[in-house]
Amino acid sequence: MDRSPVELIRKKRDGLKLDQGEINSFFNSYLTGSVADYQMSAMLMAVWLRGMSFEETACLTKIMQNSGHTLGWDVDRSLIVDKHSTGGVGDKTSLILLPLCCLEGLLVPMISGRGLGHTGGTLDKLQAIPGMQVRISEDDARATISKYGGAFMGQTEDLAPLDRRLYALRDVTGTVESVPLITASILSKKLAEGIGGLVMDVKYGSGAFMSSLSDAKQLAISLVNVAKECGLNVQGLITDMNSPLGESAGNMLEVIECIDILKGGGPQDTRDLSLELSSEMVRMAKPSESLDTIKKRLQGYLTSGAAFERFCQIVDAQSGDVSFLEQPEKFKKAGLTEAVLAPKSGYISEIDVRKLGMAVVELGGGRKLVDDAIDYSVGLTGLSRAGKKINAGDELAVIHANDQSRLKIATEMVTGAYNISDTCEQQPLVAERIV
Repeated sequence: MDRSPVELIRKKRDGLKLDQGEINSFFNSYLTGSVADYQMSAMLMAVWLRGMSFEETACLTKIMQNSGHTLGWDVDRSLIVDKHSTGGVGDKTSLILLPLCCLEGLLVPMISGRGLGHTGGTLDKLQAIPGMQVRISEDDARATISKYGGAFMGQTEDLAPLDRRLYALRDVTGTVESVPLITASILSKKLAEGIGGLVMDVKYGSGAFMSSLSDAKQLAISLVNVAKECGLNVQGLITDMNSPLGESAGNMLEVIECIDILKGGGPQDTRDLSLELSSEMVRMAKPSESLDTIKKRLQGYLTSGAAFERFCQIVDAQSGDVSFLEQPEKFKKAGLTEAVLAPKSGYISEIDVRKLGMAVVELGGGRKLVDDAIDYSVGLTGLSRAGKKINAGDELAVIHANDQSRLKIATEMVTGAYNISDTCEQQPLVAERIV
């Protein structure tokens, strides 16, 4: 290294910009073992405190992207698209938009994650389907994508391995929330997929990692600008998570909700956001078409059942038992249910959505520790959104549990999550677009 690790840590600590050579040298030296964990921890804290420019973040993103294997495709890169959400409660749009985009001729290598804290994970939802395999090889993923246009899969060991190493350090050094480090983590994995377009769903509110609209906007602007620096076409949507998305939270229950939507029904908010996101994905590949034209076509796939059929084909290709999708009553239901009732009449003015997510975790539907087993049947249904007019005794939500003591704790949490007042303002589902 031209400059020692300590000098580069001091430079960033003092708020100075690192040039491309310095970033390459420091982070690549970490990969080879020349920079120790404690030195990298110090650098991560310096970045958390002092930030990084878009150029610095783009440089780090490329190093992380190229730290392992990258996927290549024998088609026009503009046709390869994906979506990433920063997470929320009841966020199940990936299961809906993937078949929609596949029907438009796009290729969607949907690399997803598991639940994190109070937020649900796409892979956990999919594994509620008996037999469904999400840890599939690159060859198997390519075969499914070649035939049906898309596949659901987890991050492989050799895809952006530096990201995994840095995240493990961020998790124990209090630097997870750094916007440049979040940006590099998200985009490095997406770039390693070989995609040409990415739609970012950046959530804000009580159920999001970014609770304020201004913080969510800061992250969205970072993602869009750094993506441009890396040659990736990105559209950012800032969406509301002051209410749970849809009426269900919990892995199996969310799959059932997705089945309803893929057949043309289901909750309007989940359906609307899925159409917004998938329309943006399609327009990236077909920029001459208007969003309204695309959205009408996608809505037709839901109404006709074509989207459900394509979802079933992809699940079948990944060893999932499609009979459970065709006959949702086959899913094993939780043994206990209890409705949480409104104590008074009025409008739902505020929801602690994070508390709803943690209620699902408490029921066993999420993980407190990384090795915890998941109970796919538990969760919440009938979830009420902020702004809804409600009468005393109406259901706010229904809890599905398999353990009486867990049911009691979850009931207290769900009850405490809802605030009812005389008036309320409803927030738009999509607050802002960042391009």
